[in-house]
Amino acid sequence: MKNLSFYKIEIEPDKNKRIDQLIASELPEYSRSRIKNWINRKDITINGKPCSPKDKILKKSVIEIRILENEELDIQPEKINLNISYEDKDILVINKNPGMVTHTAPGHYLGTLQNALLYHYPNLKNVPRAGIIHRLDKNTSGLIIIARNLIAHNSLVSQMKEKMIIKKYTALVTGIVTRNQIIRKKVGRHRVNRLKMSVTDSGKEAISKIIVLEKFKKSSLLDIELVTGRTHQIRVHLSSIGHPIIGDDLYGFKKSAHNHDKNLVNFLNSYHYHALHAKYLCFNHPITKKKIIINSETPKSFVTIKSLLIKNYAKS
Repeated sequence: MKNLSFYKIEIEPDKNKRIDQLIASELPEYSRSRIKNWINRKDITINGKPCSPKDKILKKSVIEIRILENEELDIQPEKINLNISYEDKDILVINKNPGMVTHTAPGHYLGTLQNALLYHYPNLKNVPRAGIIHRLDKNTSGLIIIARNLIAHNSLVSQMKEKMIIKKYTALVTGIVTRNQIIRKKVGRHRVNRLKMSVTDSGKEAISKIIVLEKFKKSSLLDIELVTGRTHQIRVHLSSIGHPIIGDDLYGFKKSAHNHDKNLVNFLNSYHYHALHAKYLCFNHPITKKKIIINSETPKSFVTIKSLLIKNYAKS
């Protein structure tokens, strides 16, 4: 009997998209025809009930997907160098560079972490999403856990669901953050700009713990621990308190806020990433159950911004 892997996806109401379209946006590595085939053989359910490809989500729902081992991904392996922070026969931890997309998606079929993983580890074609347990935004750098088999995958997905995986980030933001704080604001899709998320009462619970590490002239270095893991959560939360991440134009960063520092502005003119780095992971090994702790250094671009902020602060 083939091994099975299960996905559970919480979906917000969407009257405009069919269920097969919604799932395709969540799992872009699988073709629409593959998804329709899963629906037809009842491997996809909505709130525990079978569905048809044309069904629409009219209320908050849970979609469950059963994927058989050896259902090959519709992704082309690609020779791209990977920064490996940890590796054994069951898991990998990758330190993703800023600018790399995590999952394939419309407009991003090549150059992603998935393409790279399938080149270096061909057996990952047998694991959902090439084993990627969680994602980072394109312009965010840092640590990502990869499961190398279905047993490891199911264990790590369960740990994610039960909030057993500790994830910490470091960020450089505009403005002086005056105190440590816990941000509890619901996050959901922006009503107008569907590329954005926003703080909204109709969103999902989102909690971020903020610790101020350093203060500069007009910016701050923060440590952030995610209690929940919503899309763009850190970016939305920091923007909502008036401290957008340096480089994050989508959520309110303005280079003009740093016009007092010409060297920094000149660097930012050619900087296309976010000063946000996933620096720390703590989780239980899916097989041995031993605690795994991984730390990573920030990328050179992050270090450069920080050094410019320190120099400007020293001059003031």
